[in-house]
Amino acid sequence: MMNNTWKKALSVLIAVALTLSFAACAKKGADNVSAANATASDAGYSAEERAQVAVKVGDEYLITKGEIIDEYDYMVQTYSYYGMSAPTDEAEIESMQDSVIASLVSAKIQLYQTKQLGITLSDEQMADVESQIAETMAYYTDMFRSQAQDEGASDVEARTLEIFQEQIDAAGMEMSVDGFRSYMLEGFTEEAVKTALKAEVTKDVTATDEEIQRYYNDVLTSQKESYTSAPADYGYAAEDFQMNGGDPLLYTPEGYVRVRSISIAPSGEVSVDYAALKDELIALEAQYGAAALVALSDKYAAAGASASDTGINVTVGDIEGGADILSDYLTKKAAADALYENYTKDAREKANEAYAALEAGTAFTGVLAQYGEDTMYTDYPAFMETGLLMYVGGEDTTWNEELVKAVGLLKEGEYSAVILVDDVYYILQLVSSEPAGERTLTDVYDAIKAAVVAINADTVWNVQLEAWQNDTSIATYYEKVYRDIGKN
Repeated sequence: MMNNTWKKALSVLIAVALTLSFAACAKKGADNVSAANATASDAGYSAEERAQVAVKVGDEYLITKGEIIDEYDYMVQTYSYYGMSAPTDEAEIESMQDSVIASLVSAKIQLYQTKQLGITLSDEQMADVESQIAETMAYYTDMFRSQAQDEGASDVEARTLEIFQEQIDAAGMEMSVDGFRSYMLEGFTEEAVKTALKAEVTKDVTATDEEIQRYYNDVLTSQKESYTSAPADYGYAAEDFQMNGGDPLLYTPEGYVRVRSISIAPSGEVSVDYAALKDELIALEAQYGAAALVALSDKYAAAGASASDTGINVTVGDIEGGADILSDYLTKKAAADALYENYTKDAREKANEAYAALEAGTAFTGVLAQYGEDTMYTDYPAFMETGLLMYVGGEDTTWNEELVKAVGLLKEGEYSAVILVDDVYYILQLVSSEPAGERTLTDVYDAIKAAVVAINADTVWNVQLEAWQNDTSIATYYEKVYRDIGKN
């Protein structure tokens, strides 16, 4: 299922996500914006003006004009990114100001209320925060270490830190790598505290039997309509539920099975010479026809001669002087095949080792754990037990057609031979058929109740947030300070 093209696309997405992550940190963490980085809306403001208090939450939490400017500019940039224009009408500008301020005030009010209610994080919750920080820093560090290795750095670790610092600087954040970690720690801690506050406010929220039944009926009706008309969509939704939770799957269309896959991809990149040779081979096949070239090769073989034997003149179809043409084609094909062999050799040998282990009696899950490279199984261990979904009742939009056909030949528990698809070697095991039809409320009662409770909790939480935000004894707004933002 995973091929090199997919992996390259993922690398691009990771790079974009990294850029956006740093950009988000920069816009939230940059208290001092340099003149060089000033945007259109804050270009005319002095440091003193940016430091003016625009909103006060309690006596401790202040929101400055500069913070509002930064957030407003970020929203304008987001509009631009999606091809939308920044508001120009005064009422629209003030509406955007209010949206920005509401977001900033909501965060401050939540921190204010955690202190009022005496909410603190337990040792276990703080350990979870530290774990998130460690994971985040490792994510970035591993990415930058890979870049340093690709560059051929003599001191990989030193270059890794250097790249990390370059990215922080590029995001406009005036801090070191250690400072970035501390900043992330502060942010994650605040989020954990706000989560604890919401849990306290909503701790008594529940759901009635009527609400649970109504929600079940609505979800079942919606899913049945969706997956009857587009059964291939079921696989995405069911696996997303397995990974991230949410509404349980109440209706399963016909034609789904569960499979485990051992996938092994070549490391590195295929030689650039290979791509050039392939282009030349494609050009020859387009000019003379692949079938004609094969027929020409067969003619020489039948005559007991090689393509380089120019003493024999063979004509196949419209091809004259075929010896020279075929010699050129076979020479380039042999060179391309050698380069491809060099590229895939290690992966093929690893796949063959995995297959040999299966033939020797090792359980498929054990071989998958040892040889498989699809991180889905390590990121979400439940898939090791259940397998991944594959739609064999029609066109599967996730799995390659050849892999779907291979699974169609298996019985439950059986595994395929080694299959090569898009440079990746696969061994597939059919785990089971996915039972089709509806699930009763009894089957999913706990999950449905949890979903309804979560919805009710969000309602209670949002009502409480709005009440706090409208409480003038908590938040004081100084409109004259910020109403000119975006109007310059």
